[in-house]
Amino acid sequence: MTKRSGLALAGVAALLLSEGWAAGSAAAQESNIERRMKGEPKGAEPRPEPEASPPGDKKSSGRPRTPPLKKKVAPAAAPVGPPPVVEAPPKPLDILVTVNVAEAEVFIGEQSVGIARRDRPLRLQLPLGVARLSVTSKDYLPFSQEVEIVPDTKRLEVALDYDVSALFARYENPRTTSLVAAEEWEALVDTANRHIEAGDLRIEYKALGLLGQGQLARRAGDMASAIPRLLEATRLVPSSSVANYALGEAYLAAGQPAEAGAAFRRAIAANPVLPMAHYGLGVALLQQRQSREAVTSLERAEALGYAPPELPLQIARALVAQRSYGAAIERLRPLMLSPSIDTLITMGDAYAGQKKNDAAREAYETALQRDPASPLPPARLGELFFRAKKYKEARPYLQQAMELDPDGRLINVAELRALLQKTLGKGKK
Repeated sequence: MTKRSGLALAGVAALLLSEGWAAGSAAAQESNIERRMKGEPKGAEPRPEPEASPPGDKKSSGRPRTPPLKKKVAPAAAPVGPPPVVEAPPKPLDILVTVNVAEAEVFIGEQSVGIARRDRPLRLQLPLGVARLSVTSKDYLPFSQEVEIVPDTKRLEVALDYDVSALFARYENPRTTSLVAAEEWEALVDTANRHIEAGDLRIEYKALGLLGQGQLARRAGDMASAIPRLLEATRLVPSSSVANYALGEAYLAAGQPAEAGAAFRRAIAANPVLPMAHYGLGVALLQQRQSREAVTSLERAEALGYAPPELPLQIARALVAQRSYGAAIERLRPLMLSPSIDTLITMGDAYAGQKKNDAAREAYETALQRDPASPLPPARLGELFFRAKKYKEARPYLQQAMELDPDGRLINVAELRALLQKTLGKGKK
């Protein structure tokens, strides 16, 4: 009895449990239906718990579950303010580049930007800041310097220095010495004066200025101005071969061969291979009647490569003074294709020394025809006839020569007057 009643109680309990589950399920279904009819969303049904795989079950597929991706949280945006104000770059400035030379090429950095001229500055547009300005011109030292461009910059003035070393090299070169122009000495004076005005009191600049001024005066024929300037330049720089040579040239032009010879010797001491100084010394010695030494100096100039048109004539004159008449004629022969008055007279002197009076007379008469204003041809003809004892023919030529040069610049008036008096004493011969 007791056993049966226990089973019965268990059955009743099971029945009650099953009825409760069914009632809950029905209630859930009814609730879902009612929600649908009312337009409410369907409630989530409970999901059954997954059954755990028995341990040691090797057949269970085992694709690993991918863990759910974590949603990235975007950072909060920074508050947006007004855009920054961008300043416009400053406009380039209009700037004039001026130079002190006829023509110069202008560079900014390494780029050529144009040509500036003394009478036409170069207009550039340059930004504010520091720029490398370079300027080059023929025969001048190059200029290169950093310049600062500021708002009030209107002009960049460039003053180039003349290349003194190049000028002296051309002046001392026998092939180019005659090509040195007056403008180059003017540029030398300008460079020296600019440095002196800027407070550079070095004697080199003072000497350069005096040298340039003296050369300009000498070229203009003003020896009274040239000699003191060149003399002062040599006093400031005694070892300057150029200054001493220029002084010797001025002394020669002034008819002072002794002073000229001393200046040429100083130039040679400073530069023994300066051919023009040897030539000048030879001419100065010849004018002092030192013909043998003159030939040595003139031939030394020739050996050093200096061959001006007057060189054969000067050597011929020295040879005539040494009574080397044949050698003089050989020196003059190439010049007879287009002879100068001096060449004709020297050739006549050589023929007269050889007692070839007819050839000498022909040379002198040709010279007289070419230059009737020169006192030298009639003086030589008068002397030639006097030595030949043809006094009557000699008188008019002697008188003509003295009338053309009464001050005796080219002839020895006293000697010719004495000859004329002797012809008068010879009667009508």
